[in-house]
Amino acid sequence: MKREKTRIGYAIQLSQYIKGFRLYLLGAILCNMAFKVLPLLMGLVTSYLVSSVLLGETSHVVSLLITAGVLVILTSVFSYLDVQVSHDMAYRILTQLRDKCYDKLDVLAPAVTAGQRSGDMISIILGDVETLEWFYAHTIGQLVVAFVVPAAALVFMGIISWYLPITIIPFIVLLVLVPRRSANEANAQGTAVKTTTGILNSIIIDGVQGIKDIISFRWQQEYFKRFFSANNEYSDASIAYAKRRGNESRGISLIMESAALVVDVVTILLVAAGKISVLWLMPIFILSSAIFSPIQDALAMSTNYGLIFGAAKRVIDLFEMEPMVKDAGKEFFRVNDEVEITFDNVKFTYPEISGNQDNSPVLKGLSFSFHTGETVAFVGASGSGKTTAARLLQRFWDVNDGAISINGKDIRELSLDSLRNTITVVPQDVYLFNITVKENLRLAKLSATEEEIQNAASEACADDFIRKLPYGFDTPIGERGLRLSGGEKQRLSIAQAFLKNSPVLVLDEASANLDAENERLINQAVSRLKKGRATLVIAHRISTIRSVDRIVVLKDGKALAEGTYGDLAENCPDFRRLIGDEYGGKSNEE
Repeated sequence: MKREKTRIGYAIQLSQYIKGFRLYLLGAILCNMAFKVLPLLMGLVTSYLVSSVLLGETSHVVSLLITAGVLVILTSVFSYLDVQVSHDMAYRILTQLRDKCYDKLDVLAPAVTAGQRSGDMISIILGDVETLEWFYAHTIGQLVVAFVVPAAALVFMGIISWYLPITIIPFIVLLVLVPRRSANEANAQGTAVKTTTGILNSIIIDGVQGIKDIISFRWQQEYFKRFFSANNEYSDASIAYAKRRGNESRGISLIMESAALVVDVVTILLVAAGKISVLWLMPIFILSSAIFSPIQDALAMSTNYGLIFGAAKRVIDLFEMEPMVKDAGKEFFRVNDEVEITFDNVKFTYPEISGNQDNSPVLKGLSFSFHTGETVAFVGASGSGKTTAARLLQRFWDVNDGAISINGKDIRELSLDSLRNTITVVPQDVYLFNITVKENLRLAKLSATEEEIQNAASEACADDFIRKLPYGFDTPIGERGLRLSGGEKQRLSIAQAFLKNSPVLVLDEASANLDAENERLINQAVSRLKKGRATLVIAHRISTIRSVDRIVVLKDGKALAEGTYGDLAENCPDFRRLIGDEYGGKSNEE
């Protein structure tokens, strides 16, 4: 069982991400310390000045006035530097943390992230990382200052009279114990707030992205039930956190005000007894109040420690996730013009995401191969392993047993970059980004020239509709390509495949569920795209199945039969059943 970290444990782990900012952090602490010390000195000098004037001791008035003026200027300078340096450092660190978060997602996806809510991931990368600004910009420096400044003030007061620090120290101990007493509760509440925030974000994103389907299926009432439930959980968590924080703040204020009163009384008694010069009466009043200022700032931030370390827990948990697929390739694999892909007795079971998941094997010994210039189609009932096999070829997961190889080399021995450069996938559900047509196409090849982009669009039968767009290739296409039809998005995906120009092609029936004209154009483009490549098609339509060189029939996670359409239609009853029942052909089963 994984042991839960303490606040100190999270603080130490968070400090690992400021390795390049150590001097910056030191500068921020010194600026914050100067910003806290200068007003305290200002109070001492001015109060001593007033006391001197009132008591008729004016010999040092001019020097005290000059000193006060210098302190005013320095206070203004360090007030600016305190904010500027600490926040500049903090936001640079947050930028680095967000980069690390996305780098980690890149390593984990899609195997580990498949069971995660996208809204929760967004909440971690944006909200939780942003919360850590409190830690980097305020907490570290304030904790140092909250120790150094009061300690120095206590020493100074002890020189005047040892009764003063003895009076103050018990109150300081009480102040430290207030947040300490509720630390575990604060951590749990902070984690609850951050967790419920992630769930609520996920539901909101689902509602925004799926608004058309929600309206179409009249699902508003059910969606709002889910939304209100998540919103109430978030509200309850936030209220519980705020109540505890309010109680802590009241306790801290009560102790500080009591301390100031007690110290003032003790000081008056000491002056009355002649143990302290009356000149120091007002300075000690000022100092006894100011000594708590840095402690108050640190304790005020301590009421947010639950949120800070709740956010830290989620960020660090993300960083500590282990990828299911590790990039152990030590060479950048380069394929020749001719490639052969082989599945050798491949067995695979999806990792369990929840206790309720059916964790039965998907592939139970799949063996087949295909090579350059050949188009092979997967045919099988839903759940037979067609899509899983294509994902394993890309190493979204690793096989449990057996091997997948390219030209005899196990793909687990290849670098992930080289493997994924070798394979291009044209999915059925195309994802396009909210950028221009040109920028979406250039994702496949960042160095693509204007001519290469236009040629790829032409090969994909996409140039005609692109030129009709308001700004042609420079037209933004909306989130997920919402401004385009399904056929237009498919043709852009095929254009990306032409630009990437990989020797291995995986097609998830690009022309399925389209009108006749789009199907004709896409089939033309696909025919050109397949030339000179090793192509694997996840087939759904009878026309596609008839057109391929070879068919692999999948059943129960294995290759039941292989052959041409004619051979299988004649000799494989399961294939006849599939094309009869699922693909619109006439069943020949006897």
